[in-house]
Amino acid sequence: MTKENFIKRMYLIQKFHSEQDILSALIDKISCGYTVVTIGSYLVEEMLDMINESLNIEDKELLSWWLYEDVDKVIYDKGKEISVGTLDELYDYIISINKKE
Repeated sequence: MTKENFIKRMYLIQKFHSEQDILSALIDKISCGYTVVTIGSYLVEEMLDMINESLNIEDKELLSWWLYEDVDKVIYDKGKEISVGTLDELYDYIISINKKE
């Protein structure tokens, strides 16, 4: 998978979740309970699986961590700090670990 395709697909996942959040907030305004919209979430999981497979990512939680965890996007590898704060950096990191193997 090219870097451009990776970035496009990850961006689409981010956009999808943003739209889910907006829909959830709108439904919450007209209802009286906590609303969670999960429509289409299975498609996102399938897309993440496809990206993992295409890029031969062994750590199947890496992409989910990057997308969903509100933390500094830094990976520590043998004491070395690696920034993965952007999709470009994340892709470069994934490619670099595949070259080591």
